[in-house]
Amino acid sequence: MAAMLAVAGGPPVARATPVPPATARSSTLSGPVVPYQPGHQTPACDVWVVRSALSSRTAWEEALAAVERIGCRRIYLQVSGRWDAFYPSQVFGPPATAPFAPGWEDPFGEALAEARARGIEVHAWVNAMLAWSAEEPPGAGHVFRSHPDWFVADARGRSMRSLSRAELDRRGLRGEGWFLDPAVLEVRTELRRFILELVLRYPVNGVHLDYIRYPAGWAPLGGAVTVGYLVGLIRDDLARVRPDVGLSAAVLPVPEVARETFGQDWAEWLERGILDEAVPMVYRDDAAAIGRIVDAYPDRVARGRLRIGVRLDGIDPGEVRRAVQELAREGVPGVALFSHNLLMEDRAWRGVTDLLAGLSRP
Repeated sequence: MAAMLAVAGGPPVARATPVPPATARSSTLSGPVVPYQPGHQTPACDVWVVRSALSSRTAWEEALAAVERIGCRRIYLQVSGRWDAFYPSQVFGPPATAPFAPGWEDPFGEALAEARARGIEVHAWVNAMLAWSAEEPPGAGHVFRSHPDWFVADARGRSMRSLSRAELDRRGLRGEGWFLDPAVLEVRTELRRFILELVLRYPVNGVHLDYIRYPAGWAPLGGAVTVGYLVGLIRDDLARVRPDVGLSAAVLPVPEVARETFGQDWAEWLERGILDEAVPMVYRDDAAAIGRIVDAYPDRVARGRLRIGVRLDGIDPGEVRRAVQELAREGVPGVALFSHNLLMEDRAWRGVTDLLAGLSRP
């Protein structure tokens, strides 16, 4: 009989296989889950693999080939982009691209199996608070329609759910969208249930949180405490059921701005131990600019628990290599590349192989 795990405020989640976490495995996988270990002896690179890679088997094969070409051994594979799931979930509904082709009904599970077979770490990338961003609203079952009261409100009590796409853009949220409020119990509960379902069903190496914050200009007084509370709950959940799973987060690059403007106090999360690794998105166009951002981090930010995010359409490969070498001297294990599709599409990156070949930790 499947074990049931309860999350306060919501129905229990079925545990698919009552086996010890260290040897939990999916029916499509073989071999034990490798326990998560932060840090590397040599400089490392990761790749954010956007959910478009899971739209079809062909798209996934092309993404995996790009990751292997560049020589990275860890991916953040986006399993949930807009409070949806790229696998048959009992918590979140399917994405707008569903239904998938026959033989590809479980895109995340299939991709996970193939990546692990090639020795690549897979961290499940989950967009935490960003629920929707397109001008066209989602289907009736989506949280955007079913729970408008769960969304962030401004200081006057006006919910951002009541704003149009154009109004969001005028308020500085171009490229983002409608955020759920982590202060709402039901929001915390549903996100936790989804993550529990995910890690109990699949032998992922880690969970990678994105948009684990308020939108710019909408963080209330005490917002950083609220978001930190949610991160701590997720940490506790993982410790109970899959202590071998790492927890990381994509975060804003400047700790003070992240805390004050977005309620994202990631430096404290690292210090408290509720986050294993932070991935600051230091999207700059040269190694020196990246170095200046990281050099300014306070001493309490352990450099060995960072992976520095770089956006590939704004920097050339040579500068990334230089950044990796300079970061390594400061004890930073490596970089995370955004994103797999830019590896395939950007002119400067299409032909690059083995990005970090020949580099070693000083």
